[in-house]
Amino acid sequence: MYYLPVRSFVNLHVRTKNADEVASLAEQLRTPGLTLYVVPDEPWFSLYDEGLEADESRRDLLTALEQASLLGRAATFMVMEDEQLFWALADGGKIVYRSAVGPEETWKRGMLPSDLDEVAVAAAEVGEPKTASVRALARMLGLEPDHAVTGFGDLLEMDEENQLPETVWVFEDPEIQLQVFAERPYLEEKDASS
Repeated sequence: MYYLPVRSFVNLHVRTKNADEVASLAEQLRTPGLTLYVVPDEPWFSLYDEGLEADESRRDLLTALEQASLLGRAATFMVMEDEQLFWALADGGKIVYRSAVGPEETWKRGMLPSDLDEVAVAAAEVGEPKTASVRALARMLGLEPDHAVTGFGDLLEMDEENQLPETVWVFEDPEIQLQVFAERPYLEEKDASS
């Protein structure tokens, strides 16, 4: 019998040119006592929040997505044990599309933006493993696929091993301070077989 490790992760992404607004958003979203990482890759900024990943609450994730979308198009991905995908898009403070695909539930709500191909999105959503689905969806959005298949736990592990990606902003207690790490190895997805 073969055992493949399962991966669960949550992340949030916003497309904007205003880094200061993203830093302000990170301050607003971060739960006191917890950490939030931001990986800038303009025009996208990827946010990895310890609280959102620990809670695995779709409602909280959608609230954060709506808030992020006030800055520009925003997307979120939640993969549970690499078999359940929940993802959503928002713009102008409103959720425009959300989808859940997995063995226990499958549904879609809202309309995809006109720049996304419905057939390609539908094919990506049912892909396996779900990390492959997320990578395909990220490419369609113009978002770095490696950033879309990463969660807070991945960045925490990299931080502990001093292997954070090229530039990362870290928001944490005792007071929110922006730390920037530069010239780090590029983010890479771990091999599922290891």
